[in-house]
Amino acid sequence: MRIASFVGQKGGVGKSALARVLAVSAARKGHHVLLGDFDLEQLSCIEWSATRLRNGIEPDIETRAFKSLKKLRKTVEDFDLVVVDTRGLADELTTDVSQESDVVFLPTGTSMDDLRPTLALARRLAKSRKVGNKIVLVLSKVGRSERLLGIARSVIEEAGFDVLDNIWPERDGFQSDLDMGRAGSESHNSHLREAALGIEADLLALALGKKA
Repeated sequence: MRIASFVGQKGGVGKSALARVLAVSAARKGHHVLLGDFDLEQLSCIEWSATRLRNGIEPDIETRAFKSLKKLRKTVEDFDLVVVDTRGLADELTTDVSQESDVVFLPTGTSMDDLRPTLALARRLAKSRKVGNKIVLVLSKVGRSERLLGIARSVIEEAGFDVLDNIWPERDGFQSDLDMGRAGSESHNSHLREAALGIEADLLALALGKKA
């Protein structure tokens, strides 16, 4: 059983959205997936899963709430992949989850307001030998400025961290799809589906232990 976690130092960077995108992508490829919601205050993934079920969207994404990874490991078995969504403020649980994960995704926007805290968290996590090379940054909710995107990539690379080649673009349609229980390439809009395919492939490859 592989564990792919989405962690962050701040909210609003697309962490929960990307967790759902990965879970859906894996399920649509035939993998047995569990989406673990560790944000017990928001429970965004739980609510999304319930909406998905009400709207009859398939495949079904099994989603459960957990307060610790220890509890998850005690109660979960027979899954190919567990996708973990943590809360938008790094704490002791963030470190615990990161140490036990096979890959740790840190979504960030292109602004320095997003990059600074995300890189600070990445540096803090990287000090643990159990996390080290598991960290991958994901440029998320990216606008249309190639200049800002290029600057963000340079900042991340200079800090010594890996970043996905593909991005999660800022599109109103993606949020509308999430509100209906869909995610990523499940969109009815062909342009949105195309925009989602690249990052889905990157996330899934790393989650399953393959080269992105």
